[in-house]
Amino acid sequence: MTPAAARPSAWALRLRVASAVLFLPVLVLLARAGGFAFWAFVAVQVTLGLIEFYRMMRGIGLRPSRRLGIVAALGLLWVCWRPDTPHVGFLATFALLLVLALELRRPEAHRRVEDIAVTSFGVLYVGWLSAHLVLLRELPWRAGTAYAQGAAFVLLAFFLAWSCDSAAYLVGRLIGRTRPWARISPGKSLEGNVAGLAAAVAAAFIARRWFAPFLGVADAAALGVLVGLFAQVGDLVESLLKRDTAHGVSSDLIPGHGGVLDRFDSLYFAAPVVYYYLAIVVFRVP
Repeated sequence: MTPAAARPSAWALRLRVASAVLFLPVLVLLARAGGFAFWAFVAVQVTLGLIEFYRMMRGIGLRPSRRLGIVAALGLLWVCWRPDTPHVGFLATFALLLVLALELRRPEAHRRVEDIAVTSFGVLYVGWLSAHLVLLRELPWRAGTAYAQGAAFVLLAFFLAWSCDSAAYLVGRLIGRTRPWARISPGKSLEGNVAGLAAAVAAAFIARRWFAPFLGVADAAALGVLVGLFAQVGDLVESLLKRDTAHGVSSDLIPGHGGVLDRFDSLYFAAPVVYYYLAIVVFRVP
């Protein structure tokens, strides 16, 4: 690929920017609202993400239980939003047994163990990792801070992850030459990785001054590095899934970005990092 061909087209960049500009105010409003509105937003993202994931798996001959996987993932989200739900352990156990029982009912002898594994992996990968967005929004209840501050926790995860994404994409496409991940994602470059890491750290310090004063200087540096690393791991994991299933993008749902998995892959890994760092290090939640 020539350097000119590697550069993002002006149209592609405009499309990415336009999609982000349209989505940003919606995200801010939902994060500030919290409660069921934010839960519903995450639930829609999880549902669409699982539809994409299971479609990719079906493309390589597997037959995951899509409906059951979606129901199980939404159940996880509900428990994270309403941890006072009674008999959580019973519900989780019953859901697992139900997955196994439904697989036994299939008339054809198929790759049942693989189907069960893929169904469960989708619930964990898309459902459980996304559930940390709900946990972040509800963290003020456990941290003893104002409920409104949960919006800042959520926006912090998005801001760091997508700053990392954007910098890695632009720098990698414009000047990327060293490609250590060629077998997984030929478009990813070391130059882009370094830019993404630097952007995540810079974003953490910007957030500290702008809307996240609960971060100290050391916290901003540490969280920026952690998110800068894990967000890019999340991107590579989704690239690996697409490569194994021969998909260029997970879908074309979001103009300029691809599908839900393409847009949220880095956030799946960044959200847990931000949640556990804030809960354990910053607010020392018992």
